Amino acid sequence: MPSRAQIHATLTTLPTGPPLVIAIIGGTSGIGSYTAKVFASVYRNAGVKLRVYLVGRDASRAEALLTDVRSTSPGSEWRFLKANDLAMMSDVDTVCAQIKRYEEEEPLKGGGPRIDMLYMSQAFSPLAPSGPTKEGLDTQMSLLYYSRIRFILNLTPLLYRSQSPSGAHVISIFAGTMEDRIDARNLPIGPPPPKKYGVTSVRTHVSFMKTYLFEALAEKHAGKISFIHIYPGLVDGPVFLSHVNPLWFRILWRVAKVLMAWYMTSPEVCGHVMVFLGSGRYPAQGLGVGADDGKGNTKGDKEGNDVAFSSMRERGGGAYAVGQRGDEKKEVSYAKLRQSDTRDRVWKHTMGVLEGVQGLTR
Repeated sequence: MPSRAQIHATLTTLPTGPPLVIAIIGGTSGIGSYTAKVFASVYRNAGVKLRVYLVGRDASRAEALLTDVRSTSPGSEWRFLKANDLAMMSDVDTVCAQIKRYEEEEPLKGGGPRIDMLYMSQAFSPLAPSGPTKEGLDTQMSLLYYSRIRFILNLTPLLYRSQSPSGAHVISIFAGTMEDRIDARNLPIGPPPPKKYGVTSVRTHVSFMKTYLFEALAEKHAGKISFIHIYPGLVDGPVFLSHVNPLWFRILWRVAKVLMAWYMTSPEVCGHVMVFLGSGRYPAQGLGVGADDGKGNTKGDKEGNDVAFSSMRERGGGAYAVGQRGDEKKEVSYAKLRQSDTRDRVWKHTMGVLEGVQGLTR
C-alpha cells in the first residue's frame, strides 16, 4: 500500500512534468470535485500546465467549484461541460464530441490534442429506483458500466496522444477489489435479472465485467493506456442527502456519518489518492519501469514507488483493481472463476450493447 508520504511526494512532482489535460466525468460534486480541488492545489503555482474538463449536470455546483479552483490555481484552464443524462449514450457522445472539438481547436500549450487522465465517477443513488433509459438500458448499470466504457471508446484517440511516460490513465471510481460470491455456472455478465436486482447484484455484475473488460482493453492498448478501477471507501458527498433517497435514509445518514467519521475517507485524502492514480505506479501494459531487471529484482518508478500489480497479479500489467489507498489485491482477481472464454464473453456482450445504441463516435 502506498504511504501518505509517497502519495504526497509523487504529487509534488507532477508540475515538473509535461502539461496535463484531465477530464473528470461527474466532476461537479462528490469525489469528482474533490479530485479537481487537489489538482488545483498541486498546480497552484505551476502556470499554464493544466487543463481540466469538468462534466456534470448541475451548473450552479459547477460555478461554485470553478470559482474555488480558479482562485487556487489561476494559471490552469478549467472548463465546465454541461451534461443532461450521462446514462444516455447519446449524451455521452455529445460530451465527447465537445471535448474533441475543444482539443482540436485549441490544444494546451506544450502538445497536441489529447487527454492524459480520464476520471469517471458518474452514478445514481443506489437507493433510488433505477428504471430503463430511453435507450433501453438500466440507468444504474449504464452509469456505472456501459456509459463509462462508451467514454473510453469515444476518447481513445485523444488518450493515445497523451504525453505521459507511463501512458494515459483511465480511472473508474466504484468498487475495485470488491468481489462478491459468484456461482461459476452463472457468471454475472450483463445486467442482473429483475428478481435479483439490487445494490449488491449491481455491484457484482459491474465489478466482474469491468475487471475483465479492463484487462482486454489494457492488452489491446498496451503501451498507451492504463485502466484502473478503484473502490474509494466510504466518502461523504451530496448523493447521500439527495431527494431521490428515502427520507428515513437522509435522516439516518446525518447521524451515521458522525458515528462513522473514524472509518470514512476524508474528501481531501480521497482526492489525493485519485490524483496519485495517474502516476507511474499504475503504467500502461509494457511501460512499467518496475519490470524485472533480469536478476529477479523489481525496480521502482521515478518517484521511488513500486509499480503496482495488475488484476492478473502481473507487475505493471495495465489493468488495476485497487482499494481506497491505491492498494491492489494480494491475489489474482476472480481467480477461481477464470475460464478461457470469460474475457471474450464480457467483451462481446459489452460491445453488442453499445453497438445496439446508434451513434458511437470513435
